[in-house]
Amino acid sequence: MKLIFCGGAMEVGASCYLLKVAGKNILLDCGIRMSSNKDCLPDFSLIQDNGGVDAIFISHAHIDHTGALPAISRQYPNARIYMTQPTKDLVRVLLYDSLKIMEREAEIPIYTENHVVEMLDRVMCYSPHVNIKPFDDCDITATFYSAGHILGAACIYLKTPEGSIFYSGDFAGFKQNTIEGASIPRLRPDVAIVESTYGDRLHANREMEEKRLVDMVKQVVDRKGNVLIPAFALGRAQEVILILKKAMARRQLRGVEVFVDGLVKDVCRVYVQNPNYMRSQWAKKIFRDGDIFFNDTIHRVISPAMRDDIIKKDSGCIVISSSGMLTGGPSQMYAQKFAGGEKNFIAITGYQDEEAPGKQLADLADGVAEDKVIKINDESITVNCDVGKYGLSAHADMIEILGLVGKLRPKSIVLVHGGPGAIEKLGHEIMKEFKADVYTPQNGDEIEIEVARPRKQMVSIVYPSINAQVPLDEAHMEELWRFIYSHIGTGAALSVQDVADIWGYKDQKLEAVGELLDNSLYFEHDKKMMFLYHALDLAAIEERKKPKIMEMNRMLDMANQMFTADMGVYRVGAKQDEGRVLIYFNFPEVARGRYQDMFQKFEEQTGWKVELNENVNTSAISREVLKALPSGVMPDGKISYNVIEKRVDIRIKERLSEGEMEEIKERFMENTGMELNINCPGADVEGGDNDVKVSPSAMEQNAALKLIDEEFKQSPHRPHKKSIKVKGGMRYIELSFISKAIGELYSSKIKELEDKTGWTITISASCNQMEVLNAAVELCEKRGVALKKNPSIFVDSMKVRIYPVQTQKPEVIEAMSDELKGLTGFTLVV
Repeated sequence: MKLIFCGGAMEVGASCYLLKVAGKNILLDCGIRMSSNKDCLPDFSLIQDNGGVDAIFISHAHIDHTGALPAISRQYPNARIYMTQPTKDLVRVLLYDSLKIMEREAEIPIYTENHVVEMLDRVMCYSPHVNIKPFDDCDITATFYSAGHILGAACIYLKTPEGSIFYSGDFAGFKQNTIEGASIPRLRPDVAIVESTYGDRLHANREMEEKRLVDMVKQVVDRKGNVLIPAFALGRAQEVILILKKAMARRQLRGVEVFVDGLVKDVCRVYVQNPNYMRSQWAKKIFRDGDIFFNDTIHRVISPAMRDDIIKKDSGCIVISSSGMLTGGPSQMYAQKFAGGEKNFIAITGYQDEEAPGKQLADLADGVAEDKVIKINDESITVNCDVGKYGLSAHADMIEILGLVGKLRPKSIVLVHGGPGAIEKLGHEIMKEFKADVYTPQNGDEIEIEVARPRKQMVSIVYPSINAQVPLDEAHMEELWRFIYSHIGTGAALSVQDVADIWGYKDQKLEAVGELLDNSLYFEHDKKMMFLYHALDLAAIEERKKPKIMEMNRMLDMANQMFTADMGVYRVGAKQDEGRVLIYFNFPEVARGRYQDMFQKFEEQTGWKVELNENVNTSAISREVLKALPSGVMPDGKISYNVIEKRVDIRIKERLSEGEMEEIKERFMENTGMELNINCPGADVEGGDNDVKVSPSAMEQNAALKLIDEEFKQSPHRPHKKSIKVKGGMRYIELSFISKAIGELYSSKIKELEDKTGWTITISASCNQMEVLNAAVELCEKRGVALKKNPSIFVDSMKVRIYPVQTQKPEVIEAMSDELKGLTGFTLVV
């Protein structure tokens, strides 16, 4: 086999390594240099001179590993490109951002949007641990393994007839806030190509560096200063956001806003779109809530006006913005504005190229710069603010690199992706500890390695297959689980490809299988590699089947977001012991019909039962009356609400047509569920005539009232009040019972009394609420039902709610409800 170094040797940038093996040319990464003083592209003539490219494998999305992909893919359109799904999503974001930069700055762009689109069409996405066969005519197998570093980053392992090759790409063995560390099994490579970025040093303790950053931020915010954290849009910025978010959750940072600007926002979106590649705690939160980066305190910067407002802030804030080296993006503008303020702070959290403005700030932090000046866009800026460096690297240090080499034990080791000093130091350390040939090539070098006796490789597990004749769908998930549970067991960590092969339907799309596994009752994600899956055992499945209830504060947050004031909600509460959320609508009956689907969805997502208030919010009636009336028409005097009849009475001075009146009433009914009775000029008004009359055949008033008392003397219910009313100039008698429903039981008796007295007799719509509540309490005492607190009455729905100390049998409550209804017309609920 032969290795040709087109870029990325003895340097950090333009990683691009051509592997000639078993008659095929395989390109490992294809990036650009970020320095403006060097040719940005790898040496593509070396590729051309060696016969071109047959396949391209990409380790991760950083632009120094992918920035030249459209250019090389344009030259070799038949070469398939292999990467993980998150890497493709991130490459799309970064390359489109590069197009904008080239359009703005480059005299001659190195590629166009059309080249990016065509290149992306050639990408094949595979998950880690899946065996890839890039060629039909050659026995070469490639496999991705999680590399840590950033979302979707992968080490690449190639098994060929001429030996096996391991390419680390950029890797990190330690877990970060967003992702787990590298997960590499005991492979047996003959050749290992290993990054050496920090091969000459040891990293500071990560937790201590995070604490230093948080402590600094707190000090600056406390003195009303602004903090700028220039951060690489991909990887570092997401780490910083979660570090600050964690500090806020622990109350270490209070009362401070965080603003996220630049390309960072788009990258955060890609992270959220690929939860299976993140740490399980965040993946689970994304599956539940959809986002982990932004909230009421951490904001996206969405406009130039918003940037202007941030710059003017004098109360202290935090800005996280790309680029991390201050070579472009909004971070340059923030640095220009914040650098002069003595209360402010700029935190450097990552690698800085020698020519970058960020390197000048890093030198200030190290005390090696003589002048407190940085140059941004040819403008010299005096630095009066404080500057600090924080070790949040996502690369392995010397100990981790030596650990990886010790685990793999390759016969030949090639050190790349590092400065000369780092590579030389690391090379000496490896030679002291291991018996291996160490290569430290420069760009343009070719290394030919003959593997006399290739190491024996681990045999890939071949799982049994169902050989299904139909695509896998939800209806077949239990069948699939039973097969895996019986023939393979719960210990196997299966990739999506493994599961698809076990099912055995040849034309199944892997994306569909992955989605089924993510939402399945029968499988769970591996705790560290969430793109792998385990079959659950029977006990775990039964546990999953139990109703799950969301934590109360999260549930209330979700309720407040879903049920808003413009829907007529004025309060949200919870009955924690009953697992119920109480949603108070202005007009509950309307809401019950209008939002039933939303209530069901909320219950499914949270496990909490939705309960609506029973009574109308009377303070909202006036607003709805005004909304229903035409512009310029106002109620004249008091708005009257008849709770039993669900009717609102108003008087207006304007004369309206019959059509206008009907339209107003329909609008009011639709929004409130209540009838609107409008008295306007020409209509009968209660008590409106001075000439009050009574029927000529009517009995004398007191005699009529006495007769009514006599007739009801033997009845179970008696009117507690008798009133003389006037309507349309005529007198009539109104009887008030404990409730209108009870009065209506005596309709025939009242009709007989009308005939005997000659008076019109009506039933009042009012309710004696105190008597209803007393009846409910007496009923509970008679039945021996002790109450925690006094009953509640809901006149709109004719219900009384009681709160028993002990749970009562349904038949007891039903009997009590029937008895209360007979006494008062109200039903009883618990």
